[in-house]
Amino acid sequence: MISKLPKIIPYKYIIFLSMLFVTLDLSSASVAYKLVSLNSLFQINSGATFIFPLTYGLGDIITEVYGYNMARRLIWMSLFLQFIFALLVTLDIYLPNPPFWEGEKAYIFVFGSMLRFISAGTLGNLVSNFANIYLISKLKIPMEGKLFWLRSIFSTMTSGFLLVAIVIFVGFSGHGINLRETWVMFRSTYLLEVLYAFICVIPAAFMAKFLKRHENVDVYDYDTNFNPFCLK
Repeated sequence: MISKLPKIIPYKYIIFLSMLFVTLDLSSASVAYKLVSLNSLFQINSGATFIFPLTYGLGDIITEVYGYNMARRLIWMSLFLQFIFALLVTLDIYLPNPPFWEGEKAYIFVFGSMLRFISAGTLGNLVSNFANIYLISKLKIPMEGKLFWLRSIFSTMTSGFLLVAIVIFVGFSGHGINLRETWVMFRSTYLLEVLYAFICVIPAAFMAKFLKRHENVDVYDYDTNFNPFCLK
C-alpha cells in the first residue's frame, strides 16, 4: 500500500554527503584539461588533481560510517551522472551560435574532449574508487575499527596510483602533450595525490567520528558481497 505520509530518511547527513561527492566529481571533470604548474616537483598537473582526491577522503568516510553497500551505490550513481553531465555539455557546445559571438572555439577547446575524459575516468573511477572503499571496509574488521587514519592513507595511496595511471595515459595521451610530458604529469599528479592523503586524513577521521556519534551507526561489513556489480 502506498503511504500518503512522508517517510523519514534514517540518516541526517547522507544526502548532503552524496551531493558533495557528485559535486566534487563534476567539478574535477570540468577543469580536467586545465594544466597547472606549481614548481619543479609538481611540474605538470591537471586541474582535476586539486579537487578529485577529496572524493577518496569522502568515500573513506561514507564507507567507514555507513558501510560498503552505501558507498558502492554512491559510486555507481556518480558515474552515471558524470556521463549525463558530459553528454549534455558536449551536445550544448556544438549548438549553432550567433555570428557575433567569438567564444565557441574556447568552449570547444575546454569541453570538446569531455566525453573522452569521462570515458577514461569511468574506468579509472571504477578501479580506483572500488579499490579504495574495499580496502577501508576489509581492513576495518581485523583492525576492529581502529587506525582509520592509517587505513585511509593506505587505501588512498593505492587507489590514487590506479586512477592516475589509467586516466592520464588514456585521457591525456595525444591531447597536446608528448610521452615525456605525460610521464611528468603522472609523477606530479601521484605525488599530489599522496600529499592530499596525508593532509585530508585528520579532518576525515574527525568527520567519521562525528557522523558515527550523530547518525548512531558504525557499519562493519562482515557478510557483505564486495562484488562492485552487485547492487542489491
